[in-house]
Amino acid sequence: MGAVLGLLGLTLASACEDERPPAPPPVADAPEGPQAAPPTQAESFFDPGGGPAVLTYAGDRGSFADASAVDAVPEEARGLVRVTVLDGDPPPPGSVWVTNLRAPEPDGRFRLRTVARDMFEELALGEGRSSAVELPQGLQPPEQVAAVDGVVVYKTAWCGVCKKVEAYLKRKGVDYEAKDIEKDPRAAAELQAKASAQGVRTGSVPVIDVGGQLIVGFDRARLEKLL
Repeated sequence: MGAVLGLLGLTLASACEDERPPAPPPVADAPEGPQAAPPTQAESFFDPGGGPAVLTYAGDRGSFADASAVDAVPEEARGLVRVTVLDGDPPPPGSVWVTNLRAPEPDGRFRLRTVARDMFEELALGEGRSSAVELPQGLQPPEQVAAVDGVVVYKTAWCGVCKKVEAYLKRKGVDYEAKDIEKDPRAAAELQAKASAQGVRTGSVPVIDVGGQLIVGFDRARLEKLL
């Protein structure tokens, strides 16, 4: 009888204890202390004295050309150059390596960064590139030039930089009017009158009128600021 009562008491005591979830199994390789941040991608550089590379730069009229040496890239095009290192690490998918050939590191190398592949041409031309052009002779300036509330692009049909400006404005959703200064003498005379009033030279296109302020060339940073 005593044995039976002892067994009953043990059973009741066990039934009154708080229920607890089972302890998680130990993790063999769990790090101690705060978890370290994920590693960052190592910086990449272009070494002109290293392996062969192709340097792609924006040329005249919005065309692009390749060079194999820094000295072969025109000074005016060195601000943003695509670098293809033939035996180096490829850039992330969908992007290209670019650099500023005007800003070497102390050791002579050039720091690389990535831009989207489909944006490189716009960004390179947006460094202020333009195409040389001559206005027709004997232009008669209009008696009065209407004020511009929006955007007017003075261009030519063959100017690749002008095409990039128009593509940029369309992508931004900006309404604009395009005027071909070679096909429309009135547009050329209008541009000449505006440029003379502001002291702006008219030896290249595009010339963009943003609310009465003229921008010569595809100066992407200034255009975005004015827009």
